[in-house]
Amino acid sequence: MATNLLVLLHTVLTIILVSGILVSYNVSSIDLKGSLYFACSLGLASLLGASIAYLCAQIFATSSQARGIFFSIVGILYVLRAGTDVSNLTLSKFNPLAWTYLGHPFYQNDWYYLIGLFLLTLVVFSIGLVLESSRDLGSSTIAPKKGKTKASKWLATPLGFFFYLNRSTIISWLLADGVIALMYGSIYGDIDTFVSSNKLISQMFANNSTTLINSFTSLIMVVTIAIGLVMPLVVVHKVQFETNKERLGYLLVQRVSRLKVYYSSLILALFFGTLAILINGFCLGIAATSSMQANNGKFITTCIKASLNQWPLVCLFVGLMLLSLSLPIFVGWLVYGLLGYSFCVTYFAVLLDLPKWMMHTSLFNVLAKMPMEKFDLMSFAILTGIGILAMLLGGILYTRKEIV
Repeated sequence: MATNLLVLLHTVLTIILVSGILVSYNVSSIDLKGSLYFACSLGLASLLGASIAYLCAQIFATSSQARGIFFSIVGILYVLRAGTDVSNLTLSKFNPLAWTYLGHPFYQNDWYYLIGLFLLTLVVFSIGLVLESSRDLGSSTIAPKKGKTKASKWLATPLGFFFYLNRSTIISWLLADGVIALMYGSIYGDIDTFVSSNKLISQMFANNSTTLINSFTSLIMVVTIAIGLVMPLVVVHKVQFETNKERLGYLLVQRVSRLKVYYSSLILALFFGTLAILINGFCLGIAATSSMQANNGKFITTCIKASLNQWPLVCLFVGLMLLSLSLPIFVGWLVYGLLGYSFCVTYFAVLLDLPKWMMHTSLFNVLAKMPMEKFDLMSFAILTGIGILAMLLGGILYTRKEIV
């Protein structure tokens, strides 16, 4: 209850803060009623998410299982909402994620959708409360599946063991990467139709009809690569997590050396990080090609090349996260912060009218923005070299680190 009350307090503060900021703009079209509606929709969405997470925590035995199922539910609802919004808006009315905006904030302010969202949150939370009161402390509603009595040869290796620890994260994240890339790729058909149907736009891009597509692709690559980079960072950070829980020491007192642990996480992060950006480029190209009027198979190759151009960022961020394993704990979170900062500066540069000097502080702006720009071997090699150097330095420091 303390945890749920904390979430409720967070929601109330969010509603007050968001509605207060909107009203403070003193814009005639942004009135108090619409601001409250918009803020309440955000707050109730967070409460619904917390209730679903609370319910999953009562059903499943481990936090990783509950977390995986929770994100799977939210991901499925998000994909269904995206599909029904385009094909049949009526079906979106049956999706709770769509209730936050179907009431049209600042226009209709239909409170029935928010009332429905509130009632659904109460129902889900009540079910979780009943399940928690009926289960034993430390147990779950669904009994955990018994594991094998003997480990396989693959699981007995450091590489197989660390893959086993991260398999749910890796698989779910790769699937999410592909789905998000497919969703962005489906927008290309609308861009192509917009350019071909508007005479003024057609004249603007008469000399180079692919300029708008390439510019859009360069921006979308930043989004997909930023999402894809999170997974290898989580894989590496798992080593730090196990160390903090004082579970890694039991492994290291046996035949497994620190270098094996270090390079196992390095191999997993690099391999699946590379696979993630390949999936991003391939799925984006497939969806874009199928949605555009001029079906050009070469665009798939263009997207894959543009995604592989971002590979040095995988090396760099993985190297920095590996280096953080031998440094104070907060350094690892700074790597996540650097990724988020670089993404925000690049993605919101035009919207926020950021100065040019600030643009140069984003790591996403170091590499060439393919396919809008040509491949830059110098920046590609420099970032890759820095990433490899960080990996080697991290390995040296990790072998000397004291692990409990």
